[in-house]
Amino acid sequence: MHLSQLSLLNVRNYERLQVDLEPGMVLVQGNNGHGKSNLLEALYLLVIAKSQRASTERELVRRESVGVEFFSQVAAVVQREDGPVRVQVDFKNTVNESHGGEAENRLNVQKYVRVNGIPRRASDLVGEINAVMFSAQDLDMVYGSPGLRRRYMDILISQVDREYLRAVQRYQRVVIQRNHLLKGIKANRSQPSDLEFWDGELVKSGSLVVARRRDTLDALSEGAARTHATLTDDGEALELAYRPSFAIDGRRTPEDIGEAMRESLMQVRSREIAQGFSVRGPHRDDFQLLLEGMDVGLYASRGQARTAVLALKLAEAEYLSHARNRQPILLLDDVLSELDAPRRRLVLERVSNYSQVFITTADVDVIEPGYLSCMTRFTVHRGHLERVNE
Repeated sequence: MHLSQLSLLNVRNYERLQVDLEPGMVLVQGNNGHGKSNLLEALYLLVIAKSQRASTERELVRRESVGVEFFSQVAAVVQREDGPVRVQVDFKNTVNESHGGEAENRLNVQKYVRVNGIPRRASDLVGEINAVMFSAQDLDMVYGSPGLRRRYMDILISQVDREYLRAVQRYQRVVIQRNHLLKGIKANRSQPSDLEFWDGELVKSGSLVVARRRDTLDALSEGAARTHATLTDDGEALELAYRPSFAIDGRRTPEDIGEAMRESLMQVRSREIAQGFSVRGPHRDDFQLLLEGMDVGLYASRGQARTAVLALKLAEAEYLSHARNRQPILLLDDVLSELDAPRRRLVLERVSNYSQVFITTADVDVIEPGYLSCMTRFTVHRGHLERVNE
């Protein structure tokens, strides 16, 4: 799998971009603040139909176009074994004149997804392109909130398992309805017996989510441990530990996990009613990265944490390759500069085996000449991309 064409219209600092791409390693070099990360953000948007950086989609709109009715687009042609596929995400931006204040604060953004020209739901885009993003923000998986790690699990598993994606979406809707009911019971507007239906719905979707997360993290843990041993010359043992919000012990099937989940809900019934929200379930899950059994976020150095996360991301690429029987596209956003020379060499050796790899850097000297000569090279300056002719 590789991208053969990419086009951007009014995205971040790109007014208009259209570029043909080849398989292999693609280097984008340029000073900070000129659009390297914005380019990879746009590429990854085609994977999950949303930005992994922006808190709101209007942040994606080029600043010069904010405040007026405008149109933004990210589109690409991906070459797959089953033929070329064109994917695009359009943003229509309009100013809501019925609201006061600055134009930027009145901006509405509507998103439209198309696959081969056919309108689709945003969730239908997930899985059309598989990709792994490597960035400095990956350390959030160590130091960030459990919500960030849950989002990581959801994005990864949804790329290979559409049933999981549907279960997560159903589960989120059920939690909202169940929380509304719990607040009603707390205020004496509803009866505790009304929870029986929503408990069943919560268990139905939640048990599948937990089962898939456990299986996926087990597979990732094996791959990350092997990769970490290579990166550290058989140093400390790395492990991923799943931390569901209720005890599942050795249970692995959704049916068995569902029984444990239902028991757990009964145990916290009075607590949930008193607090007015759901306190158990996959929406409270977490996972840890452990070195020799110790939490990386609490006991490891910054360098050790960075290496552990790098091993996890490389294991993610390996997992996607096996699960989809095709290699994902790799996106390395200025991560090589954070590594010492031996680890840079190991990473480049590993990623060079993939069909297409995008690498951004402000310092081209971090890449060994032998790899540099094999790359398609671009420079970026103030949102303008130009091919380097060697």
